[in-house]
Amino acid sequence: MAIDKRSRYSASPTVEWTRPDGSIVKLVGPTLRPARAAVFSRVVTDTDRLDTLAARYYRDPRKLYRLADAAAALDPFDALVTGATVAIPPDK
Repeated sequence: MAIDKRSRYSASPTVEWTRPDGSIVKLVGPTLRPARAAVFSRVVTDTDRLDTLAARYYRDPRKLYRLADAAAALDPFDALVTGATVAIPPDK
């Protein structure tokens, strides 16, 4: 399994999983999410997405993982709930 050395997962351990047919698959193991204190928060609207918020606050939609890491939800798609507040951590 090739992981780009610039990826945030480059230092993550790999784990092996055995399929029911006996073949082994290598997967990226659990990765610790860094604690990020929010600078401020925003109330989510029905048109907000992680990438559009990252573009607005960080000027780079690829930094959506910063918002996902600051969210309590494990699934990034569950991080934005209309009417809830989303934490906006610092860019660094």
